[in-house]
Amino acid sequence: MAETTTPGKNDPYWKCGKCGRTVQSATPPEKCPSCKENCDFKDVTCYTPDCGGLGNVDPRL
Repeated sequence: MAETTTPGKNDPYWKCGKCGRTVQSATPPEKCPSCKENCDFKDVTCYTPDCGGLGNVDPRL
């Protein structure tokens, strides 16, 4: 049985390369919770103050 965890406020955001769903977790999921596919996930966390800093999704990505 898979362990369920609550995302931490500093966990990165991951965006599905297929459907665009954004998920916050320490590591990207194996399968997208939205499209149920094995997708490439891109880290879209904002790391700079101009887009809100850590804990926000970078709208440029």
